Amino acid sequence: MLWALLFMTIVAVGWGWKNSRYLLPLLILGLPLEISRTWFPHMLILDKFGEFVGVIYLGRIFTLAVIAYYIFSFLRSRTGDQFLGNARDSLVETIRSPLFIALGSYIIWGAVSVIWSVDRLATIVGVARLTLLWVLGVAVYDLVKRRGGLITVPVTFAAVSSFLAGIGVYELLSKHYIWLAEIYQEHYRFNATFVDANIYARFLLIGCLATAILMFEATRRGRLIGALALALQLVALLGTGSRVGWVVMIIVALGLAALIPRRAVIVSILAFLTFLGLSILLNPELHTRVLSLTQDFWAASSERRYLVTSGIHMFTQHPLLGIGLAGFQHAMVTTYSSVMTGVSLSHTALITTAAELGSIGLAILVFFFVVLYGRLPRALQNLRFASQQFHATRHYYFEIFAVLAITEIFMSAQGEGRFFEDPYLWILIGYLTAVRDLKKIS
Repeated sequence: MLWALLFMTIVAVGWGWKNSRYLLPLLILGLPLEISRTWFPHMLILDKFGEFVGVIYLGRIFTLAVIAYYIFSFLRSRTGDQFLGNARDSLVETIRSPLFIALGSYIIWGAVSVIWSVDRLATIVGVARLTLLWVLGVAVYDLVKRRGGLITVPVTFAAVSSFLAGIGVYELLSKHYIWLAEIYQEHYRFNATFVDANIYARFLLIGCLATAILMFEATRRGRLIGALALALQLVALLGTGSRVGWVVMIIVALGLAALIPRRAVIVSILAFLTFLGLSILLNPELHTRVLSLTQDFWAASSERRYLVTSGIHMFTQHPLLGIGLAGFQHAMVTTYSSVMTGVSLSHTALITTAAELGSIGLAILVFFFVVLYGRLPRALQNLRFASQQFHATRHYYFEIFAVLAITEIFMSAQGEGRFFEDPYLWILIGYLTAVRDLKKIS
């Protein structure tokens, strides 16, 4: 049965190749369905390259499908549209992009670190993974730019997030958990189709941002549908019990209000905060849960303090070069095994970079964010000018969405890890770069 499902999924991938405008929606839908790792056979032979490498699920299948489609298009490239170009032109444009340059530099430095890495096999596997994700970013850029994906990405994020929020709210009301109930039910948290409730919260926040951005230029009916979707997403976010998720939500909401200081934005944020406050007061279970989160926040934030302190020690002992990409876990189970009291994987992305790639890795990370936020002043200036001249403004809204979503992923990664390893990051990087180039064409 498992092999039959795998075969049917491969057939679906073939259909996506023939109808390439659906590849990005399939990817964005498939990534959150981590429950699908129970639907396919486990390739145990691949686990020798790293833990869970042999696990197959929809996210990995569609990621590889998008990458393979781009490589196929690249090899067949001849001449392209005068403005949109072809797959080879897409590679040239992304290589010139400062964002892709920063991320490529991170991967190259990680590859160099194999020379002194504490776990060379893990470093090689880590470099291979990040290289595939870099190519995924290029593939997303190509699909957005040449397959009319400008509005497809935020719409898909909003729609999939609303769908998964509905599953979460169902779990909240019914107490019926569709996956990993033995882990989360006793803590009154739910994870929907995700392996981790905190990653579920991360995805819901991207969906909230996409929904809010789409509402700016929607019709009255569209704004009403968006408001209902936002309400559903925020209730689901509450039920995840993710402390980091709630803190990031407040920061991102304030950031959105600061970047787009429209009365509708501020009123909407206040309205939804009021809605959530009333929901908490009127629902005893939610009220108890939020009080528990508030009382235990600092205790929860320090329950894996040994990971942070060990990471700092790694950095201070190897301040320039670090211990090698993907070497954190090996160091924890060997050098720092005496202080390890639970998990060995780093849950703080900034500490991970510092420990594994040293000051040079941190400098690359800083350069990435300088380039990222350097886009905002020009985008905001152009947005104001376009609004005054009654020109199209959605490009600028989508650019702001991508920047805020990447920021949200980074902040969430300080509590759960997985920043450069998160496929959502690379989807958004490819999308943001394509939005900028499409804006130039228009």
